[in-house]
Amino acid sequence: MKTWQKVGLATLLVLAIFSIRIYFVWKERHEPIVQKAQPQQRMLTDDDIVQPRKLYIDDLKSAKTLIGKTIWIQAGYELDYFPYVGRSINFAHKAGPLPSVQTLEVKDIVVAKAPASVASRIPQGYKQIYAVFEMPGDTKQYATAIGSMQGDDSTYYCDQIFYYDDPHQLYKHWPADVWQAVDQHQPKVGMNELQVAMALGMIQQSDSSDYGNRTVHYDAGGKQWNVSFQHDKATNVQAE
Repeated sequence: MKTWQKVGLATLLVLAIFSIRIYFVWKERHEPIVQKAQPQQRMLTDDDIVQPRKLYIDDLKSAKTLIGKTIWIQAGYELDYFPYVGRSINFAHKAGPLPSVQTLEVKDIVVAKAPASVASRIPQGYKQIYAVFEMPGDTKQYATAIGSMQGDDSTYYCDQIFYYDDPHQLYKHWPADVWQAVDQHQPKVGMNELQVAMALGMIQQSDSSDYGNRTVHYDAGGKQWNVSFQHDKATNVQAE
């Protein structure tokens, strides 16, 4: 093969490769773009918008700012409370667990050491910090643990266990019949998971992590409930 033939063949090969490249670029730019399906975002509800206030209590001094204030139980049926008489906590006679949304009028913040036999969801540490309170319609005083001390370290759980504002106002968009059920600690069909938890407390187990589409077992101060939800609405309520 002569030189000019070799050069011509090489040129044709380069032109062919270049033409193929141009075709695929043209094809890519003119083909319809396939949009990937975007995951559907859940719309915010009125409940999602509510952000309970936090006080970030982290020492005894800031805990004592609760004295004289009215607070409400957020961690329903998780906190045991005891009679407080003569500036002493009577650990031998537990009054019971504090139900959800219970109103407390804080009278004092004290430090005490609970007997090892007293079970508590608040870590015992060396000593515990207690809120002394009265309940509406009851002139007796009681105490419940809000934190623990271990050496120079202390941990407070106030923001997790209390509402500092009336939940009836925080969730004032709930219908009156829902609030009546919550206040009576009586769940009913149609309530959402938050409303049922407000009624029955936070001691619960579920058969799934799919919030709003599962069956949840509640222990409300020793009374057992099973509530099934679909689309965040209770469809079946059973008391054991």
